[in-house]
Amino acid sequence: MRSSSPKIERARPLLGTTVSIRVHGLVQADAHRAIDEAFGEIALVHRLMSFQQPESDVSRLNRDASMRTQDVHPATFEVLHWARAIAAASEGCFDITVATRLVEWGILPAPDSRYPPDPHADWRDIELGEDYGVRFRRPLWIDLSGIAKGYAVDRAIEKLLRHGATQACVNAGGDLRICGSEAEAIALTHEKPSAEGIPFLEVENAAVASSSGHIERRRHDGDIVGPHVDGRNGGAVATDRFASVVAESCLLADALTKPVLILQEASDALLQRFGASAHLYDANRGWRHLPGAQA
Repeated sequence: MRSSSPKIERARPLLGTTVSIRVHGLVQADAHRAIDEAFGEIALVHRLMSFQQPESDVSRLNRDASMRTQDVHPATFEVLHWARAIAAASEGCFDITVATRLVEWGILPAPDSRYPPDPHADWRDIELGEDYGVRFRRPLWIDLSGIAKGYAVDRAIEKLLRHGATQACVNAGGDLRICGSEAEAIALTHEKPSAEGIPFLEVENAAVASSSGHIERRRHDGDIVGPHVDGRNGGAVATDRFASVVAESCLLADALTKPVLILQEASDALLQRFGASAHLYDANRGWRHLPGAQA
């Protein structure tokens, strides 16, 4: 079903992908003002949480947080809080300190850091103090790319709704959130179309995020590695899997795709905990639905 209200849509390159924003129910001038502010929220997250930009909060933490407490932006602090919560709930499957492994594999560049990361460091070594202070108990490197994109989408949606949009969609390279009374069809596309065809989801007031390691996979020491790491043991996650998670927020959907890729059917309890569900694909078994909480 298509909305009968006016529709304005624009796109910009941000977060390492193309971000599109669509709003319904606002006059043209108000719609563009809302979209400008929504893009501003996404640009803020990009600036604060980039692994590669030397002035970002993430770069400053990787450089100095093992020596002294660093004050970060409230948005960065909020994402770190969620990252720790999801790491604890997933028993370490999701772990933002796997940046060390991604640097070793050549997927991320080595950050500017005075000390090499401690091989035993993990998410438990990230201390969140008062007044947005962050300290690492021992040297480590964090990467927020597995959760920050979803958070940026959520902030953009909230801005659009505050402006009075009746229907809205923010799509950051396939990680998206839809708000409004009308369901929209979302295709679960991956690199190899299956014999069953491309499945579609009907999404209403929910977020969808997808992850796969196929595009960024490479050889390292004779093994195939990709952008996803099992935080429990530092091992590479199979790159032939594709996971889509449906959740209330895009932050949750984005972050939970990684445990789903790792745990597969064993992730059902984790999905239930966060009110999410998932769809998982691999060439050998095809599509499977992980019902979770039927988000």
